Amino acid sequence: MEELDKESPVQEAKEYLVPIKMAGEILEIEEGPLTKAGENNDLYGFQINSKKAGETSYSPYAYGLFDDISDVKVKLISGAEYEFVCTMVRDGKSKIWGINHAGQGTPFKMNLNNYNEFIYDTKDSYENDFKRGLTEVGMELYYVIPNTDRYYGTIDKIDPLSASSLSINMKRVVFGLKCIADGLTEGELKIRVMKYTSDDSPYLSIKTRGDQSVEEIYTFDSFYLDDNGDLSRAYTLEVTHIHVDNTQEIIVNEYMTFKRNKKTIVTIKIKKSNGDTGTKGVDVVLDDTPMTDGDKVVIDGK
Repeated sequence: MEELDKESPVQEAKEYLVPIKMAGEILEIEEGPLTKAGENNDLYGFQINSKKAGETSYSPYAYGLFDDISDVKVKLISGAEYEFVCTMVRDGKSKIWGINHAGQGTPFKMNLNNYNEFIYDTKDSYENDFKRGLTEVGMELYYVIPNTDRYYGTIDKIDPLSASSLSINMKRVVFGLKCIADGLTEGELKIRVMKYTSDDSPYLSIKTRGDQSVEEIYTFDSFYLDDNGDLSRAYTLEVTHIHVDNTQEIIVNEYMTFKRNKKTIVTIKIKKSNGDTGTKGVDVVLDDTPMTDGDKVVIDGK
């Protein structure tokens, strides 16, 4: 009877401190064809979710914002498996306006008083912001195609009992655009990449008396959706010619495909008749020859 009356001891959950490392294309960050030199101001955002035995979906577990990932460790508890979602914005401390002003900045929206440590919180989740292009650059909030150099990676089904360390494969989720003006003799070219409206991304500018080319790096709007296996999206390229008399004329409105980690080179040829300050139309010619810089597009005004 003494043996039967004894209660079985409750198995306590154990805590494990697991180091996090980056892998994949993020390790080649200095070698990429689109890389821009700058200070080491990169920002890493982590969302960690957990799922206990018998549960069918993950729930928030912890989050954190880091500018130093040399020794990142997270506390995991046995009896559950974990999912990690991570995004990185290159030079984010300089580009994301809220980071240095309001204390928060999209896509991170995290309290910077808790920099470089994990906050264990089962209510808040930042995962949806990590999966899309929505970013506050400067004092502007670009919902679709921000001019940021971004990385993204996930890993799931992590069991702390067998994970002495984990490695998140980070994929670059950007495309490059270079525009070259050919024959611009007056006024300015105003260039935007759009999915819905002209406010989807910042505009680029080419002026008559200045550099006749301009380039930028953009983050895709929904980069976690990669149905074709190698991320690409079709956006509208709009070019407006602002003449010296302040009249405006849309000379290019073309739907074209931009490929992940490739720079599309667009040449805008402006041909004018004597006394005509506008263009007569455009043709788009795609060069399908594989190139390091991506596809070349010639927009030829007749």
